[in-house]
Amino acid sequence: MLHFFKYNLIGIMNTLITLAVVWVMHQWLDWNLELSNFLGFVAGGCNSYIMNRIWNFKSSNEKKSEITRFLIVFLCAYGLNLLVLEGCVYALENSSALASFNRLVAQFMKPGYLANIIANVVYVLASFTLYKKWVFKK
Repeated sequence: MLHFFKYNLIGIMNTLITLAVVWVMHQWLDWNLELSNFLGFVAGGCNSYIMNRIWNFKSSNEKKSEITRFLIVFLCAYGLNLLVLEGCVYALENSSALASFNRLVAQFMKPGYLANIIANVVYVLASFTLYKKWVFKK
């Protein structure tokens, strides 16, 4: 149970780092959403690997193979995240059923940022199991 709790604390920290980087780059600096999203995930991913290896899983696995597995999971989960991100952006921009919702969201943030939040949830769910079962397994 403690293991699960630690993973979730690290996940919250990673999510906050990712969302903060995306917020600064996309909202403030008006950078491209996909580039902002990718750089946010790189920042969160670096934190994820370090914190999970040292604090949560206390891994003593050989670093080279562990980093390779981590990068494979990271890239696959990020690919899924990107598909969800693009799907949400498309739906928010092109669905007449979501037009009023899109206007409401636009009062507080760019709709792309909301799409990023939704895609981030998908990333967390996809990556958790693979990190636990494959990357940091003992």
